[in-house]
Amino acid sequence: MKNYILIFCFMLVGSVAVAQQKALYSQYMTNYFLLNPAVAGAEKDLNVKAGYRNQWTGFEGAPKTYYLSAEMALDRGPSRSRRLRAYHGGGGYVYSDQVGPITQTGLQLSYAYHVPINRSMYLSSGIFAGVQQYRFDENKIHLADGTNDEDPVTQQGSYNAFLPDLSVGSYLHSEEFFVGASLFQVLGNKINKNRNKDIDDPARLSRHLFVSGGYNVDVNRNITVTPSVLIKYVSPAPIQADFNVRGEYHFTNRRKNANDDMVWAGLSYRTQDAIVGLVGVQFKEQYRLSYTYDITVSPMRHYSAGSHEIVLGFRIP
Repeated sequence: MKNYILIFCFMLVGSVAVAQQKALYSQYMTNYFLLNPAVAGAEKDLNVKAGYRNQWTGFEGAPKTYYLSAEMALDRGPSRSRRLRAYHGGGGYVYSDQVGPITQTGLQLSYAYHVPINRSMYLSSGIFAGVQQYRFDENKIHLADGTNDEDPVTQQGSYNAFLPDLSVGSYLHSEEFFVGASLFQVLGNKINKNRNKDIDDPARLSRHLFVSGGYNVDVNRNITVTPSVLIKYVSPAPIQADFNVRGEYHFTNRRKNANDDMVWAGLSYRTQDAIVGLVGVQFKEQYRLSYTYDITVSPMRHYSAGSHEIVLGFRIP
């Protein structure tokens, strides 16, 4: 088992990264803000969410991710005029993502500008700007044959880098549907200049592309079903796609809205990785709790008991 985690870590810290560097989330369906800065303020309300993910439970050195996010519209104004004019959104999040000997910790602040296309549709553009700390602890790597000083990764020793970070995105949204695209780590900063003379290229933060879309189908006054898709790409790894469906039941006798007490459940398939189940609840019209469990279908399933993710949140209208 240890050999597998070593291979996995080397894929992340080698001269040219060949795996996704950004943290993986199964609950982005309840917090698209993590994937696109242009989402800030889309729901108008203040949304605060805290999340924890334990990926590949039982696997030594498996990824663990923590985050706290907040976003809202900055100049909502009177409810009638808000539907007819542009407005600003803002927010941010802090996170820590640990994978074996690698820890990424960061702070991202966001700004978004939402322009009305018609009375119900907006197009927004947004930016994340912040800083990221990238740490590699060579002491957590112990090669079976004792050749740490000869391996091209471990022979460079531990390092700690602070890097500016920038991400951009666009988001077309209404009450019925959404379509978004974002590019993370656009600066492609060098993490650490390789000290091995046989390796010319420094390790870098790879650019990550996310494209998402979904449509809300009102089944009746109380039930909404939302099919959606998320496509992720980072070179030179293969494209990965998530195909999702989520259903909400609103406890209301009037026209449903985002503040209703509700329960939801969903199912997702992530190519090359997992089948995901999602459940959640909103109560007292503002508090939220949701949980996902990933059933691993990749070869990692032989060494893992699946992945868990939980998100707590509250909404202030």
